[in-house]
Amino acid sequence: MHLEDLQLCRSPLTRLGEALHRYKPAVAGITSFSINLPTASKILQKVKRLSPGTVTVWGGPHVSFDDQDILRRHPWVDVVIRGEGEETLAEVVERFRQGKSFDGVLGITWRGIDGHLQANPSRPFREDLDHLPRPAWHLLKLSQYRAFGDGASLMTSRGCPHRCVFCVGRKMIGAKGRFRKPEAVVDEMEALVQLGFARLRIEDDLFTFRRERALAICKEMDRRELAIRWRAYSRVDTIDAELLQWMKRSGCERVLYGAESGSPEILKKIRKGITPEQTRRAVEMTREAGIGVLASFILGLPGETPQSLRQTIEFAKSLQVPYSLNLLTPYVGTEVREKAAEWEIEVLSEDWRQYGQGHPLTSTSTVTPWHLSRAVGKYRKGLRKYVEDLLEKERQGILTKKDSEELEQNRHRAFLRRLIGEEILERYGNVPAGSGKSKLEELAKSLAHPLRMTAGEVEKHLDPLVSGENIYLERDQIGNLRCEWA
Repeated sequence: MHLEDLQLCRSPLTRLGEALHRYKPAVAGITSFSINLPTASKILQKVKRLSPGTVTVWGGPHVSFDDQDILRRHPWVDVVIRGEGEETLAEVVERFRQGKSFDGVLGITWRGIDGHLQANPSRPFREDLDHLPRPAWHLLKLSQYRAFGDGASLMTSRGCPHRCVFCVGRKMIGAKGRFRKPEAVVDEMEALVQLGFARLRIEDDLFTFRRERALAICKEMDRRELAIRWRAYSRVDTIDAELLQWMKRSGCERVLYGAESGSPEILKKIRKGITPEQTRRAVEMTREAGIGVLASFILGLPGETPQSLRQTIEFAKSLQVPYSLNLLTPYVGTEVREKAAEWEIEVLSEDWRQYGQGHPLTSTSTVTPWHLSRAVGKYRKGLRKYVEDLLEKERQGILTKKDSEELEQNRHRAFLRRLIGEEILERYGNVPAGSGKSKLEELAKSLAHPLRMTAGEVEKHLDPLVSGENIYLERDQIGNLRCEWA
């Protein structure tokens, strides 16, 4: 088995060609969202062109809810996996290995030998999550993920009982909560700490779905004295002071709340089930517990007016915590898309490349793309000004320690995106003997030109990667320097 992460790769099709030549896979699978649907399609098309006998499999939320059309429009795709894919993909691979038909494999839509499309029945949601194997970490260069410092992903539960009209979560993972045992969750956390991660991102749609279980996880982390920082998604009506105190005690550094709107009427209309007052109380409690907050809002929801847009933005600012303003995105499978006319929403584009918050994709009788662009434009202008102010303070030598660390962190991430995405280390990391400098200086000098930076700047960014053992530097018998990701 071989796994390629093409998210950061600047030339994914080139990398794909090399992998196909080297591994000659019997089955090639990819997962994608709406925004990278065209790229995923090109990848599977190249697989089929270079290796016609390889079975091409596509998964993810978009294709799960548009399976038949995906297969009709992309003749180089053999199988679409709908919904959760762990067991389904394993069964597809086993059927192919045995030379058997995909008849009866639950949760797939597929192209038969005669070309006809067949949609098999859906696969029931798996109740027991603890017996799923852990992610195949050994198939990835974990050093590249550690380098970013954002942490490793972890799943502790699945399911969301809420019926928000803009979300596919309930359809994708079910309304009923399915929970891993707290001890099993913390076992996996410990394993990730041993792999060198200092942070975790809990990817559950709703970590605090069941209060007592979330509390048990926090207490188990505290009992084991697990030294790690973590982040999670929550709802403002599922937390309280005691739970937040235990979350903080166990290392929680930030919670993201889906506040969505400052208008009580819109919150009711989209079936969010919360009020602005609940959001304000939750934010205050979280802040008092010493945990960071990110509040997320959506502009352009059903019932939106110019007045409610202003109401939402003013409410977001009044919380005095970091917040994001997102444009309503009518993803495939969401109710706002499937019942757009009923919700008085006009979907403006099916160019999936635009489904990444950059462009207004909807309008209503009262809110046009101009209103949405203007509102989100001011927000983004404020973000740009914030960065510009930091740079000006840096030039004047008056940056605070916190601001300096934030600016440097952003620069380091930009450095890593180029170093990893363009495979700079792989291409220029072998340095001939003879420079007489330290190994770190030699490597920095070799990488400076392709990165279009000074050797001093490169060395500054490389130093924590080398000292943190994410990059190995070794000399061979004749003094040549060999460098690679750990």
